[in-house]
Amino acid sequence: MAEPAPLPIKDYRALARKIAVAIISMASMPYVLLYMVFYSSYNESIHGQVIGALINVVESHKRTIDDFLAERLADLRSVSSLLSLAALSDPGQLARTLGSLRQVNEAFVDLGLIAQNGRHVAYAGPYGLGQADYSGSPWFNRVMASGSHVSDVFLGVRHVPHFIVAVKVVYQGRDYILRATIDTARFTSLVEAVRLGSTGEAFLVNREGLYQTQPRTGGQLLSPSDLPMPEFFEGVRVLEEVQRRERTVVLAKTWLKGGEWLLVCQQDTADAFASLRDVRRNAVLVGVAGGLVVIAVTAFFIVRLMRRKASSDLEKDMLNERIIESGKLASLGELAEGVAHEINNPLAIMLEEAGWVEDLMEEDRDILERSHHRQEYERSLQQIRSQGRRCKEITTKLLGFARRAQGPEGPTDLNELLGEVAQVMAKPAAYAQVSLRLDLEPDLPPVAGSPSELQQVVMNLMNNALDAMEHTGGELSLATRRGGKRQVALTVHNNGPEIPPELLPRLFVPFFTTKPKGKGTGLGLAICQGIITKMGGAITVQSSPGQGVTFTVTLPVYDGPPPGGAGRTAKA
Repeated sequence: MAEPAPLPIKDYRALARKIAVAIISMASMPYVLLYMVFYSSYNESIHGQVIGALINVVESHKRTIDDFLAERLADLRSVSSLLSLAALSDPGQLARTLGSLRQVNEAFVDLGLIAQNGRHVAYAGPYGLGQADYSGSPWFNRVMASGSHVSDVFLGVRHVPHFIVAVKVVYQGRDYILRATIDTARFTSLVEAVRLGSTGEAFLVNREGLYQTQPRTGGQLLSPSDLPMPEFFEGVRVLEEVQRRERTVVLAKTWLKGGEWLLVCQQDTADAFASLRDVRRNAVLVGVAGGLVVIAVTAFFIVRLMRRKASSDLEKDMLNERIIESGKLASLGELAEGVAHEINNPLAIMLEEAGWVEDLMEEDRDILERSHHRQEYERSLQQIRSQGRRCKEITTKLLGFARRAQGPEGPTDLNELLGEVAQVMAKPAAYAQVSLRLDLEPDLPPVAGSPSELQQVVMNLMNNALDAMEHTGGELSLATRRGGKRQVALTVHNNGPEIPPELLPRLFVPFFTTKPKGKGTGLGLAICQGIITKMGGAITVQSSPGQGVTFTVTLPVYDGPPPGGAGRTAKA
């Protein structure tokens, strides 16, 4: 029987696609719904938490800065209440007081007592400012008017960015100002100490929009800021998705010093919402992984389903073909049996009459010896008997095909049989320019089968191969091997033209032939299949481009008792 053709999976692609789309859609729908519902809720929750945390950080930082400035003013007020005018007017005592203040906080740079005319009464610090006149400075007038003041950052007489804290004190009915310079670098460190992820920073801007601290992401101290200055507002204001210096950031703003300084905290949006981004990425990865698993499992089961369906359809088609084949064989068998019986009777009479004529000629030998046609009579009589016996053999085969008559079976040495067949076929193979090659496994066990029928099968397969290679030549090989489950395999391979795949399942169908019209009846392979099947074996065919054609015959190993009669048997 021919090997099944490749399963026509492509014929089921439309059905497979529909099933796959249905399964994947149903499997993905719950995930999509869960993602939409839970991610939306989680997004709002995380967003609120991030903004809330940012507001808390900014408010906390605002209190820290305000407390720092208030404490520095409180330090100056404590000094003014503890020391007399005489003590503050003494540069040595003022220097010792500065040292005490620096022990409390190292942000103090210098300390000075300024009289009502704007000039120093005493000064302690690293700069020579004793002759400076501050009467025209804005901060001086603010202190005299309000009693205390924290100035903006300015250059001053030293032309170095700094800011001062100052309080007004009254001694003996006269106004004085106790002022101190704050270390700008230490104050900037305090402002930048805000903890906002890996990209967060904080800086101060005054009412005029000038930087009061040095931003890390660009901008110079006392240079104009690129941020629009808002009107005064209470609390913290948060702006999202702000484009600043080619970055998308979240800005949180709040006012300090009663609306004189604006504290700005900035953080990259991606950094601020990193947890949300991680959740989104993990959700997508889980979704993709789940989708791939669904697709893989769906593809696996659909391929199995389609293969099973294709195999089932193929088996159904093959069963239908076998039913049709059985009907044909039954009709053919009845026809062959009728023809054989009809021919056998005249043949028997012909052979009997030929024998009678031969007896008559023997009686009239003296007369016939004088005839110059005697040899012609004898030749014609011999030809009649020879052709009659040939016709009888043909009808016997027809009856065997029709009735599946059991031939004499026994242990047959397959290697010996193939050697004899190869000798017989050597000359026809040479005429067809085909080389014969035998590859026989030694010590091969005998097979159960009729030697004459096996010879018929092998010669039929070899004749078919020689017919296929009659125009091209090539190689014809016969090989035997041990098979599994106590079987022996015989392969007949030729490297001639391949058989189209669509014709392989029909090779063993009666009356089907690939030979030109008039050269084949289409019964040879069908008879071979019947013989091998009757022996309990199987016959298959394989063909692929460039590889030729290979027929494989598997036969059971002989398990019966040694035969008592003569014939081709396994050697003891």
